[in-house]
Amino acid sequence: MRSAVTPTGYRSEPRRADLDWLRVLGMLAVFLVHAAEPFNPWDTWHVQSALRSKWLGELVFFPAPWIMPLFMALAGEAAWLALRHRSPARYARERLLRLGLPLALGILVLVPPQVWVERRLQGRFDGSLLAFYPHFFEGIYPEGNFAWHNLWFLVFLLAFSLATAPLLAALRRPAGRRLLARLAAPCQGPAGLAWLVLPAVAIRIATATAAPRFAPLAYDWSNRGLLLPAFLWGFAVAAEPGFAAALDRHWRLALVVAAAVSVGLCAWAWPGDVLARLPAARSAGGVLLWGGYGGASWCWLVALLGGARRCLARDDGEALQRASALVYPFYVLHHGVIVGLAAAMVQRGADSAGLPVAFLGLAAASLAISLGLCWWVAAWEPLRVVFGLRSRRRAAVRGTIPLARDEL
Repeated sequence: MRSAVTPTGYRSEPRRADLDWLRVLGMLAVFLVHAAEPFNPWDTWHVQSALRSKWLGELVFFPAPWIMPLFMALAGEAAWLALRHRSPARYARERLLRLGLPLALGILVLVPPQVWVERRLQGRFDGSLLAFYPHFFEGIYPEGNFAWHNLWFLVFLLAFSLATAPLLAALRRPAGRRLLARLAAPCQGPAGLAWLVLPAVAIRIATATAAPRFAPLAYDWSNRGLLLPAFLWGFAVAAEPGFAAALDRHWRLALVVAAAVSVGLCAWAWPGDVLARLPAARSAGGVLLWGGYGGASWCWLVALLGGARRCLARDDGEALQRASALVYPFYVLHHGVIVGLAAAMVQRGADSAGLPVAFLGLAAASLAISLGLCWWVAAWEPLRVVFGLRSRRRAAVRGTIPLARDEL
């Protein structure tokens, strides 16, 4: 972990290599999930290949309980760092700019081509993209066309960042710090993992029973009830050393429990159509399923955050830092690239080469194009601003590397 005093006297934030690694590896997991979706037999994605694979369906299913809560927890930790040198008002303004601009760009520029491709494949529209654009604002997806697709996460993150700004500022004050210390104290004891996990289990069961008609796996509703708690918990972990000590103590046990529950969930999913076999949310089976789902989610968070602190704390230099900074534009861009290439693959019959070739080809081509677009964004100052990256000019004045650590 490194920090430095710049020529202007400004002390840069200490680098947290473990957070950088989690951000980069987590984004790789999200990318692989989206690359596998065209072949997922249990979900109706934007583009559907004639090829289906239960193994790729499991690849989609396995990280579902924890991947987006992990990003929200990382955003919570970043919020603590952001508020160290900013007032709540300045923090809110920066979030509006650095999250709102990419969100608006994505919804108005990047998502319409994806919906257009999907509608053409469905036979619901046969005109050009230019002709389709006015129809993009007709109705709400999936029945209508207006959508945000993978950018839903930015909507939630922006809303949470603005809504919780007064609370986060209060938690930074002495009374707030004392409250966090009291909450962290029982989490450090022998039964501390239960104190960390059981609230998430209760929230997940309550979410399922309160909204039983939602298709949780298809629309990711299963995780959205845990996103705000994950954001606040990430902030608490960064703010209160007692929570970090609890992670250090319990991450190994959490990893064992998380892996066991996730393997059980994947085994349950294997026999057939997952959505068709979901138990009623208010039944004993539904409570067991969603309670286990919520428990796996939080155990993975404890295991990943604690394990990364223990095993990935080594700072591997500027390459890791720059890769971490590009996670944000990569997240915004990669989904549209996968949708476009998958549609071209299906239309041209390229998936007839077989499942391994189709999946690996789609993943490799999408990764290369997405990284190329990210390089272009990072190299051109106007695009850096639009995609929420720090300005190179401001970084040059401060003498720091222009990294964006607090978006995702």
